[in-house]
Amino acid sequence: MDGIPPYQSVRVNFSNNDYDNVCDTFGRGFDRRPAWRDLGILLAHRPGWHFNVVNHGEALWALGVLGEGQLTIYVDEKLRFHCCDHNEDTDFFAPDVQTVENWLSGREEAARKPSPTALEFARAENWKYFKGRPFQLRVSWSDGTYSASLPDLDDATFGHTLADAVHNAAEMICQLFGAPTEITSELTISAELDESAVRQLRT
Repeated sequence: MDGIPPYQSVRVNFSNNDYDNVCDTFGRGFDRRPAWRDLGILLAHRPGWHFNVVNHGEALWALGVLGEGQLTIYVDEKLRFHCCDHNEDTDFFAPDVQTVENWLSGREEAARKPSPTALEFARAENWKYFKGRPFQLRVSWSDGTYSASLPDLDDATFGHTLADAVHNAAEMICQLFGAPTEITSELTISAELDESAVRQLRT
């Protein structure tokens, strides 16, 4: 991706879903586009961060496991970066991305782990909701090995077969939430295969 800004790889689930279009439409105006681009360059390939449209049509960057937003950032009407730490229930307004970077320091590592609320929900009724929650893996293949990862995590699991890679990913999810490995086979898992994985399955 040399020379291509990271934000150009970001997609939202709309038919016209390129990053600039979503920011123009839901990021509250063309005048904010440069700031949204700066934020996309900072966060697009940063592990755990996801970009989406939330609430009543508001563009937002968020960090948290499995869709949680423990840290969120968006561009406000004064072209500042509105940074929210939802664990601390605090807001911070950054004038530039370097200040955002400084704000993130010391916060990201904790936000990449499940929050106490998420852990409590997962463990409820003997892991009933955890087992029923859908997990979607991204699978690729290279050098004789499949790799499986969750979009919100920076770790991947590997296997010589697709089944092995998916099973190992399920174990990783259980370990992340402190769930017993005995329920690994009961997790609700789907997988999105990239071109390399599909090509290998067809050979």
